Amino acid sequence: MLVLKKIIYLLLFVHIAVSSAYANRCDTQLFTATLNSELTISDVVENLADECGLSLLVKDSEAKKKLSEKLYFVKMNNASLNEFLDTVLLENDLSYVLGDSKLKISYLTTQTFKLHYIAGDRKGTSNAHVTIANSGASGGQGQQSGGGAQGAGQEGSDSGNGSKTGVSIESTDEFKFWSKIEQEIHALINRPEDAYTAPTPVVNAEAGMITVTGTSKQLQRVSYYIDTLHKQLKNQVLIDVKILSVTFDDSYTTGVDWNQLYSLQNMSLATASTLQNNISAFSAITDGELSIGDTTSTPNAEPKRSGAVITRGSTKINDVVKFLKTQGDVKSISNPKILTLNNQPALISVGNELFYKIQSTSLLQGGSGLGTQQTGETIDSVFAGILLDITPEISEDGTITLKINPSISDTIDTVSTTTTGSRTIPPDLSRKQISSVVTLNDGEHVVLGGLISSKSGTKISKVPLLGDLPLLEHLFKREVNVDTVDELVLIITPHIIKKDKVLSLEDLGYKKLNDEY
Repeated sequence: MLVLKKIIYLLLFVHIAVSSAYANRCDTQLFTATLNSELTISDVVENLADECGLSLLVKDSEAKKKLSEKLYFVKMNNASLNEFLDTVLLENDLSYVLGDSKLKISYLTTQTFKLHYIAGDRKGTSNAHVTIANSGASGGQGQQSGGGAQGAGQEGSDSGNGSKTGVSIESTDEFKFWSKIEQEIHALINRPEDAYTAPTPVVNAEAGMITVTGTSKQLQRVSYYIDTLHKQLKNQVLIDVKILSVTFDDSYTTGVDWNQLYSLQNMSLATASTLQNNISAFSAITDGELSIGDTTSTPNAEPKRSGAVITRGSTKINDVVKFLKTQGDVKSISNPKILTLNNQPALISVGNELFYKIQSTSLLQGGSGLGTQQTGETIDSVFAGILLDITPEISEDGTITLKINPSISDTIDTVSTTTTGSRTIPPDLSRKQISSVVTLNDGEHVVLGGLISSKSGTKISKVPLLGDLPLLEHLFKREVNVDTVDELVLIITPHIIKKDKVLSLEDLGYKKLNDEY
């Protein structure tokens, strides 16, 4: 049995029971100790160093001040040496390093944390921009860019009396990871109850390192935060998207009758409200104006037009496709599969880029104050097709929240060109957009519909061979003007990919090559 005695304060009584045969080695002993209110931290550490044969080193003046504080009351039963020091030092915001028979104590510690993430900021922009004319004293050319490290778009400005006319629709998801984490950690290590005000952490985005100086408790908070953040960032979601087009021959139809989904067996439904925009005039729309409103799911509620339907239970995608075939002619436009990190936008684009020329005029100032007018041509473009922006978020209970922004644009009339094959004016576009936020479980399907467009065309029916004979073809051929209605339907299925899971072809959605809808 070992007894630690304090020379100055006779009221101190510390009883340490050794349950190991190696009495001279403290790292193999268990301690039972009762420390009264007359004892300071320094008293306990000095006596422990004497009994265990340790060299004691106090590394900074703040640690010396902290060691002079009283412990008030501490009681430990069968504690190891590290547990003993954790209770006496770490609980009093002091750090220590024990090794080679040396005990080093400090109040401030500098620690470097590793966080593996791409350097730079990531910005995803869904942009539809049409410029009609551009003129000015010193004109600037607009630019947009999206996605990638340090990706940032900036639109050129016109000065003087210049002007730019057109339409711009933009949806932006920006993820400034490293700048935000510096601010968050600095706020985390400087709380009102902290006696020490820690400096701003040193962040090296290229090396994936964050260096923090602070007390033991401050570093513990940072360590817990980074560990939790790292787990969240490494979660991945595989998003399976099926883009289908349902064509109706009846021009008076209002689209798919989603109420008939209830006739399907083994299907449980929920709905979520969405916002739909039909763009028909020159305007500027930002994310702030695309407010989503009520996004809560309503189990067993009737689906809404232009809404989101969540299928649960044993429902398969084939069941939904078979239902759509009862409504009209179903065609598969695209079936992309994309793997993205948690809270990172996945951008899917299917369509055509239509280029056209812009006539620009600028006034160049000369040295004598006289200006010369200069004209030129620039190339711009508009996108016609389907643009889908999906951002997943995985919660602790395993549910997935999806922010879905699909947009469809199409030319209103046939795109005209000059004799040289170039376009001098942008084509007229019709645009429809839905914004929705839904919550569903891993493997469930969300069905989005309501993006309806009308088209006019000619349907030709003829007798084989005879309908192709010159002069006689009109006797054996019939042409009928047909108005059709198309509705775009999106079936989105998210899957959580665990960190230690190896993806197979089946996980990616590839099964038999002869599978048909």
